[in-house]
Amino acid sequence: MKYSNIQAFKKHLEEARPQHLADVYTIISPDAFERKNAVDSLTRILLGDEANPALSLKVFDAERALIQDIIEELNALSFFATKRVILIQQADKLPKPALKALESYMKHPNSAIYLVIAATALHKGTTFYKQAEKLGVVLELAEEKPWIKEKALAQQIVMKVQGEGKKIQQQACQVLLQQIGTDSASIHQELEKLLCYIGERDEITTQDVAAICTRLNVEDGWQLGDALFGCDAKGALRIAKGLFEDGAPFLGLLRQMRSQFQTKYQICSIIAQGGQGNDVSQHFPYMKGRILDRNMQLASQYGMARFKKGILNIDRTELLVKNSMIDHHVLLETLIVKLTT
Repeated sequence: MKYSNIQAFKKHLEEARPQHLADVYTIISPDAFERKNAVDSLTRILLGDEANPALSLKVFDAERALIQDIIEELNALSFFATKRVILIQQADKLPKPALKALESYMKHPNSAIYLVIAATALHKGTTFYKQAEKLGVVLELAEEKPWIKEKALAQQIVMKVQGEGKKIQQQACQVLLQQIGTDSASIHQELEKLLCYIGERDEITTQDVAAICTRLNVEDGWQLGDALFGCDAKGALRIAKGLFEDGAPFLGLLRQMRSQFQTKYQICSIIAQGGQGNDVSQHFPYMKGRILDRNMQLASQYGMARFKKGILNIDRTELLVKNSMIDHHVLLETLIVKLTT
């Protein structure tokens, strides 16, 4: 059985518990935050009313664990819980022999164990994937197109805030996405900060977002985007360096750049399909008048191919920031040159 929607998956779990839960569950998502949320929701239901959840859950990291230890744990008897959960994180890193061993296990699972497999991606054509789908339940969340994810995140922001008995201005929601980008974990973290910041007030405003969520100046960030899309390398370098030297976090700057590239890419896609200003405004209600005209002009001028290449270059730069010792000023200058040539 397979699901591609988290809400449908959660509904299945609610209907299946406690008597009809599967022995094997596989959670696949390229978004680490979404994957963790899905795994957490699943394990809460699987553990149910266990008196001591800590004794009922065993977690293995596929990069470090030995398959012999995993199989031994899967076949072990349970003395402290009615049914235990064995979670394998980063299962896409498992070597082929380990996958073969798990394939064999899935054919005859231990009735005292729930096996949960979490992965960034798994190839649908493999025997392992087919076994997981045939003998268990698979939740596979595809990577959404940037504009679809931005729209979904905007809805999640509103729902999260409403769940706390508060409201958020539409423009504040859009500014939050512009500044933070579409990283689910970062959005969740910034919302928690905002809710604490407003205290007894019942509405999150644009001023709150600017004050709390990032040290980036929103107007300067938009000017940087205009310079990039206008291929003004000198202007973009001057603005970016100014933001950087004023204390703007590099990762925050990259996320804002990515968000602007994703937005302009969507506008470019709408125009390429014959869309007009009204079509763009349906996706981005805050774009009207001269702002709408300017965004459409810049998107058309930059072109879809360069947007795709630009987003990839921003992603590569973020990986280098996190995993290399290269000076951030060098990375910034190199990226600006790539984005404007």
